[in-house]
Amino acid sequence: MQLLKQDMANLFVHAGRDWSSKAIIAALDRQGVNLRDIEKELSLKESSIRNVFYRKCGRYEEAIAQKIGIAPEVIWPSRYLPGERAAAKTEI
Repeated sequence: MQLLKQDMANLFVHAGRDWSSKAIIAALDRQGVNLRDIEKELSLKESSIRNVFYRKCGRYEEAIAQKIGIAPEVIWPSRYLPGERAAAKTEI
């Protein structure tokens, strides 16, 4: 049985659920970036960005999402309430 392209995407990323660390790393790899590149860009110690896989780290989430080319709330929907990010940006 051959799966459609959109069906194959659902094998790794499920709408409304947080992406797995492997899906995030694969998406970064597809863009030609790895976690160490982002750590260097943000002047972080090696492996510190991996905290984003276990807890909310807004700065790290934003950097990863920007490299992938989507909003952080798409990657980690459980960490963002609807409209939370938009409200935070208007307060600044």
